[in-house]
Amino acid sequence: MKVLFCASEALPFAKTGGLADVMGALPQSLVELGADVSLIMPYYKKIKEKNTASYLGYCYVTISGRSEYAGVFFEERQNVKYYFIDSDLYFNRDNLYGYGDDGERFAFFSFAVLEALKVINLFPDIIHLNDWQTGLIPYILKHNYYGDFRYENIKTVFSIHNIQYQGNFGADFASRLNIPYSSTLEFYGDINFMKTAIMESNKILTVSETYKNEVLTPEYGYRLNEVLQYRLWDFGGILNGIDVNLFNPETDKNITKNYNMRTRKSGKKANKRALLSQFGLDTEDVPLFGLVSRLADQKGIDLFGPIMDQIIGETNAKFILMGSGDSNLENYFRYLENKYPTRFKAYIGYNEHVAQQIYAGADIFLMPSKFEPCGLGQMIAMRYGTLPLVRETGGLKDTVKPYNRFEKTGNGFSFTNFNPNELRMVMMFAVDTYNNHREDFDMLIKNAMSADFSWKSSASKYLKIYQELCE
Repeated sequence: MKVLFCASEALPFAKTGGLADVMGALPQSLVELGADVSLIMPYYKKIKEKNTASYLGYCYVTISGRSEYAGVFFEERQNVKYYFIDSDLYFNRDNLYGYGDDGERFAFFSFAVLEALKVINLFPDIIHLNDWQTGLIPYILKHNYYGDFRYENIKTVFSIHNIQYQGNFGADFASRLNIPYSSTLEFYGDINFMKTAIMESNKILTVSETYKNEVLTPEYGYRLNEVLQYRLWDFGGILNGIDVNLFNPETDKNITKNYNMRTRKSGKKANKRALLSQFGLDTEDVPLFGLVSRLADQKGIDLFGPIMDQIIGETNAKFILMGSGDSNLENYFRYLENKYPTRFKAYIGYNEHVAQQIYAGADIFLMPSKFEPCGLGQMIAMRYGTLPLVRETGGLKDTVKPYNRFEKTGNGFSFTNFNPNELRMVMMFAVDTYNNHREDFDMLIKNAMSADFSWKSSASKYLKIYQELCE
């Protein structure tokens, strides 16, 4: 079984979000199950500067009426073969995304991927595409390589990691593409990369079962829900995993004291005290909330506005929150830090070392997302024995089982509706559990640390889908 992943980012080479984490871990897990796995991505400036890949050859891509050079580079790590598409015109830039010609950049990438297969001499059983940046590939494969026996048996799988970002570009964009125009490309007058992939791929997947059901509705589908309904029988959801070797409290070098299930109490206590001291907070035994997040409406950060004064006024809880993004939300965190200097600390930005300390040192991890396709933070937090407090959406609902005080079950806390009052109520409930039901709180920690969020189970499900398509 030969599988080629195609993505705009992947660890350990380039990352802006969770897609890179998935592309860093899933291919390796499939290799361990016996698959022959490769991954192809742009040769960004930050990757090229390290100069560790070997030059294989080149091809040319016709786009915007021009013939553009595409170099092909290669590197192998842990039995996964990585290929890179090189173009100074499109990828020799400081950032991965955010440019006015992003549509043309990733259209070029999509054409180059299929042409590069000749250079590599790799014609896989499966091309697994990820998010809008790769969405044109099934269409190009169908229309530009029809009749070429080398390509005719390739099956395509398309994964939606976040349906909000679809790759919409004006109708005039079609004139830049070296493919026949059809209604498959068009969506409300625009060219839509994601819609094209949904219509043309053999299988469509997303990153949790609940998110799969959500995006079929108008509320979460961002106008693609009816297109997904049309392909319903070819649409599925598989929950992401995390790299349990990377996120391991027993070996993590970023935290103050390593620990495992048996030593969780002393380990959590040591890391909590160190985290509080690092941020200049008193190390008294009170509940500590942590957060590591982009500061955006999607993440539910705006829910804190109406309730934080009440929570800080009526509880003994403390807060250490890390994030960056929306300037208004960043300023709100700074405001709270100035108003409550002994109770609230904000880290504006991202630092991997500090993030791991928050995962290990906090008692409760906040993820009140408006929507969350899968979410990795809640799984990482549970791995470190920090209880997630989440809204019941997407992968958060699939992974966090809310504490039931009567049945003594659960591995975290959750609320249903996206409103600040429900968030306030569950935060107060979590504080009460920590203060007055400490045995139950420790039971929840045990349950959280016992949960299996490794990639092994998910990778097996992907492999089964690949095999069914090839059969």
